Amino acid sequence: MGGFGSGRSGSRRPLAEAMRRIDLTQLRRDHPVSAGSVVTMSYTCNDGRRIQATVSFLHTPTCFGGRRLWFCCPSCRSRCQMLYGSWRIACLRCHGLRYLSQSETQSGRANRGMFKIVKRLDPKATCIELPPKPRGMHWRTYERLVDRYESYDNQWAISIMRFLGKRIT
Repeated sequence: MGGFGSGRSGSRRPLAEAMRRIDLTQLRRDHPVSAGSVVTMSYTCNDGRRIQATVSFLHTPTCFGGRRLWFCCPSCRSRCQMLYGSWRIACLRCHGLRYLSQSETQSGRANRGMFKIVKRLDPKATCIELPPKPRGMHWRTYERLVDRYESYDNQWAISIMRFLGKRIT
């Protein structure tokens, strides 16, 4: 009792990726908004209920001049980049959400890191094998990516050996 894999797996908090979301950068591309403006956002749930919230915008100064725009969460009044919708429109904290990557294992993180490098070298790749250097890429950049790929590969191998109960020396 109480061995590996027993008990609940992961968290019961809902995933942010599974929620409807409003991204500030996408909103700014489609509609011009500025600090101090107020927008009424609404959507219809699957059961026919209409969810509505009044959202205002804040700005903070940046290091080299200019200003960064933020949503002001309708629930807790804190600034955020994304708003999520379920039974209300609110920020990540107010909904108590988590990201899928927060429950990833060490081997899963290493696997995802290797796949990101493979995708950077060959956007059409479907497997996780390291492709040759693409034309136009500097050798120094390619060698840096190969080193990072190999370190992820070592992390993956170590975590798999630990999972299988092999002794690592």
